[in-house]
Amino acid sequence: MTPAVAPEPHEFVKSYSSLLPFEPAWVDFLDCCNGLLLFVEGSIPQYYVCNPVTKQCVAIPRDFTLEDTCSASLAFDPFKSPHYRVVCFDYSEPKGPQRLRVFSSETGSWTIQETAFGYGSKKARLAKHCIYLDGVLYRQSASKLLLCFDLNRGNSRAIELPEKERLAPNDYGCIGLSRRHLCYSDLVGTALHFWLFEDRCKNDRWTLIHNINVDYLGKHVHRLDRTTIARFGKISALRPFALHPTSEVVFFGTGGAMLSYDPEDKRVELIYTTKKDRQIMKGQISVFPYTPCLVNLKDFGQWDCSLSQP
Repeated sequence: MTPAVAPEPHEFVKSYSSLLPFEPAWVDFLDCCNGLLLFVEGSIPQYYVCNPVTKQCVAIPRDFTLEDTCSASLAFDPFKSPHYRVVCFDYSEPKGPQRLRVFSSETGSWTIQETAFGYGSKKARLAKHCIYLDGVLYRQSASKLLLCFDLNRGNSRAIELPEKERLAPNDYGCIGLSRRHLCYSDLVGTALHFWLFEDRCKNDRWTLIHNINVDYLGKHVHRLDRTTIARFGKISALRPFALHPTSEVVFFGTGGAMLSYDPEDKRVELIYTTKKDRQIMKGQISVFPYTPCLVNLKDFGQWDCSLSQP
């Protein structure tokens, strides 16, 4: 949004929290996808989809076979369709392949999709945030794979992430959309690397598009005031957090602060500093790019729908 109409952070939070029928805690927020927000309430999950721009919030008909709110994502692309899907990762079968339970706003019903992955255990290390593009939901695993769930065709596959040694092997890199292209960023050695994914007839290829030296970023960071520097921490602890959806700007930082870097004009700006007891990407604060959307949401009333097979 333009600076003239962009809300302050507290106003934005108020704009969606006032739409929900309950007072949301931070753990109740699950996902943000192209302007829509996903929340959950209760042990038998009641999902809510909100659009802060149109001031709408709809309750998703419950699937009473769902008992785990551990992982759910939104799949929505207003360029392709006004309809969205809520995708739940089903952990109920510890030994079998992972199943997806998918709610479609177009049909108003839930379906099941089998996957090719044995990620049925809650302990499987998967990144919380998914990326949706052209009917496919992408999710990182700790084994340096990018899991791809094609919601239209009902199939799944795994893509190897760029074969580079991470500075912190137990951390995740960052996947995101930049100008409607799937990109991946990670800290390799002393540089932030950025790759573009090219899917040419399933001949997957990652192309390196940016390589930014951490020392170069550090020179810009130290131009900030002393308070910010103290909160920011060591330059060697930099991590990528998110990608700007309509430009090549990347958001990066440490547990205490987030900055942005624009490769075109080589400008670094401070975006956010945390409270002293909070850490970014450590289970307390996650980063979700938000793009306003004017799509109206379909109201499902008070329906409680049973699961239907595809």
